[in-house]
Amino acid sequence: MPKFILYISEADFSSLETDAECFLLETSLPPEFLKKFTMSAAQKNKIVLFTGENAGEISARLKADGVVFDLSAAENPVKAFKQCRRSCAKDAVVGVITRSRRHEAMLLSECEPDFLIFKIWKDGEEKTKLLVDWYTRLFLIQSAVFCRDENACWQDCETDIVILPPASYKIFVAKNEKLD
Repeated sequence: MPKFILYISEADFSSLETDAECFLLETSLPPEFLKKFTMSAAQKNKIVLFTGENAGEISARLKADGVVFDLSAAENPVKAFKQCRRSCAKDAVVGVITRSRRHEAMLLSECEPDFLIFKIWKDGEEKTKLLVDWYTRLFLIQSAVFCRDENACWQDCETDIVILPPASYKIFVAKNEKLD
């Protein structure tokens, strides 16, 4: 069973009441919300990561646990990773979103992020599944899928981590409880 990260893209505290242990906050959210959410999560011993513009700086300033850098559009992902990594606290957890290409996955894995993330959509889920399966057989660095489409079937991916919006996570939990 993979671990879950809830992707928070709206200023809503209700996700903190779930059993999720990790949250990925979009830096475009209001600064006061980011600060309060991070503090509340820390009090509950939950992990907070940031993604978006200035994620490294915001994460360090708010004493969050880490960041997720989206390098899927970077011309030189290795160079971009090194620049982004310098913006973080020294002990920050670092995840990296890569294009769905083997070569880029290998290059970024050599940079030693804590986990490598592949986006998954309904239209490309089979391609992503094959890529994630290949990656997890060859690399020790954890893999993640980031569900960008609520209809994407991530359950068939042999991944360590799944990043979902709160609504999709609640549906998944409800279905599993019903099966139990």
